[in-house]
Amino acid sequence: MRTLKLSIAAIAAAAAMALSLGGCDQDVLDYLLEYDDTSQISTENRDGPYEVVKVVDGDTIKLMIDGEKKNVRLIGIDTPESVHPDKEKNVPEGKLASDHTKELVGDNQLYIEYGTEPEDRYGRPLCYVYLPDGTMLNEQILRDGYARVMIVGKNNEYKDIFTEIESEARSEGRGLWSTGVFDSE
Repeated sequence: MRTLKLSIAAIAAAAAMALSLGGCDQDVLDYLLEYDDTSQISTENRDGPYEVVKVVDGDTIKLMIDGEKKNVRLIGIDTPESVHPDKEKNVPEGKLASDHTKELVGDNQLYIEYGTEPEDRYGRPLCYVYLPDGTMLNEQILRDGYARVMIVGKNNEYKDIFTEIESEARSEGRGLWSTGVFDSE
């Protein structure tokens, strides 16, 4: 999504330059400059914004929802363990995934979209999480190579997209794909 926004901005800048040199139609320039990249946030299926209490690990975020601190599990992705109660399951790559998620989240408030199955067996909300600019956090973590696809139950709304993104990240050796950690799990 961020790439699309940057591409459109670059096209608009190039069109403006071409117009000033006499090589671009004014209607095309007007269309490009009217592009509204804030339209990515739709409250139709999303709740929030919610305050981030903390990033628990690479695929779990604690949010303040309706006055309660809730561990929200990101649907469709799985990152290596970093805070598992069985310490032997925690790996250095889990800390890297957790740090990456913290970096993406920053000090933003987040939006959530519940999955078809809104809770897991531990009572955690299962959500697609969105940054204020409309970027889906679950997708970005996959795209950057810090997670692999994990579809559980009926929460498969973005399965095909996630699988394609994972495949691309894996083939390009992005993030943790270069470490072999996903091969050993």
